This record gives sequence, C-alpha cells and structure tokens, in this order.
Amino acid sequence: MSAEGTGLDAAPDAGPDAGPDAGPDAGLDAALDAALEEFAARGRVLVALDFDGTLAPIVDEPSAARALPAAAAALERLAATTDVALVSGRALEDLRERAQAPAAVVLVGGHGTRSSLDEDAAPLPPERAALLARLGEELDALAAGREGVHVERKPVSAVLHTRRAAREVAAEVSALALSGPGALPGVHAMRGKEVVELGAVELGKGGGLRRLRERLSAAGAPVEAVLFAGDDVTDEDAFAVLSPAAGDVGVKVGGGPSAARHRVGSPEDVARLLTRLARLRER
Repeated sequence: MSAEGTGLDAAPDAGPDAGPDAGPDAGLDAALDAALEEFAARGRVLVALDFDGTLAPIVDEPSAARALPAAAAALERLAATTDVALVSGRALEDLRERAQAPAAVVLVGGHGTRSSLDEDAAPLPPERAALLARLGEELDALAAGREGVHVERKPVSAVLHTRRAAREVAAEVSALALSGPGALPGVHAMRGKEVVELGAVELGKGGGLRRLRERLSAAGAPVEAVLFAGDDVTDEDAFAVLSPAAGDVGVKVGGGPSAARHRVGSPEDVARLLTRLARLRER
C-alpha cells in the first residue's frame, strides 16, 4: 500500500527517533499535517473522535476496550486548549467507563442520541419503549443457539454483535436481523463492523456532531471548525456533515472507502495525530 493510501509518510527520516512531537516529519503525511496546522491556527475548534478502533484498538470483548496510553495522554493534553468530544455508538455510561476521559471531554453516546451535556434526557415515549423491548426480544431469538453471537441493550437501541461468530453465521444472522426486526416500522437500522444496531429512534453520529457544535457555539464563541476521526462505516454519517471548504477536517482510520479527505492506518497513528495537534494548539 502506498504512503498516500495510508496517510503515513514513508520517508526514511520518519524513523524511530522521530517522536510524536517531532513535527511534520513525525509520521503524518504532508497533506494531513498541513491540514492540522491550518486547523490548529483557528480560534475555537472542536476535535471529535470515535472510540473503538480510533482511540482504542478493536477487541473481541467490547467491555475490554481501553484507549491506548499514548492516546489517553494526548487527549488530556489537547483538552487543556481545545473543545474535545468522544462520539460513539456505545451507551453513555459504558463510554464513560471504558474511555476514562478527562472531565473536560464531552461524551456523546448512542450514535449521537445521548450527551453528557444532557444527562437528564427524557425517557422514551411509551410506544418507543415498547418498540425497543421488542427489538431486544427479537434479536435475542436470533442470537439463541448461534455461537459467538450476542445482544447488547442500549438506552434507545438493541445491538447484535457477531465478531466472535463464524463468518457464515455472522452473515446469516446479520441479514436476518436487517430483514426482520430491522424492517419494522419506526426502526432505524445501522450496520457497522460486526454489528447490526436497531434503534427505536433515529440514530446517527452526524446529527449528534452537528447538535454538539451548535450547542457549544450557542454557549460561547462560535466553533470555527471541527475535526472528526473514526474507523467504522457508522462514522461516515459524521464525515458527511463536515465542510472541508469551511475548515473542517475528516480523518478515516484504517482501510475501506470513505468520504474523509485524510486517512491514517491505526489507533497508534491517531495518538500521534492528537499529540501533534496538542502541540500546535499549545503554541
């Protein structure tokens, strides 16, 4: 794979002695580093990040996910100068426990449906609560007897996990989930990496990111630009609401097609990116 395709600079001087603060030759390609410099030079900006696969490596057991130490350190450093948010498909409390982010970092869970700025969100209306219960029951029935398949319940959705299942089992049960409970009236279905999430309300990281930007701007100086980084197909919804012409920056983590203009290869590269950005903002 070419350096252009990974977002990493293959130049020989970007070797082991080039630490994460070493500047534009520290492993980020020239186009991404230039975008970071321009982004960091603005006034109030928002850095929003997916968690799993972005700050934390993907693991078989979701409860075992933790941010890489270098990413956690960079996040704390960046939060001292910049608005920072984690935007995840996880339930808000689960995200808080796994991420262990600095207090200044805003947490947005449930694919944009729950925010730490709105801890006392109203419960679901009775008809939506009934739909959510039905979704959980129907996914439970699909998971029963299929090794490696399990169901997670969130405040507004139910999630079918297939990462630990055989590939043919994962494909079959995912298709059944989408064509069965996922096709019920009023259900918002999303397919991610080894998951099918069925929401009793509209889901989407893009809407959550847009609402967060508006809320922060209403409470103080306007947010001039947003940087969002994510690895999953569900993150494309967030990339879609960015405006590169207005200074927004999208960073895809890993392979696969994406609307993001920039790309890095792994969570380790995200830690390098965040450390570089923290240094630029401290200037």
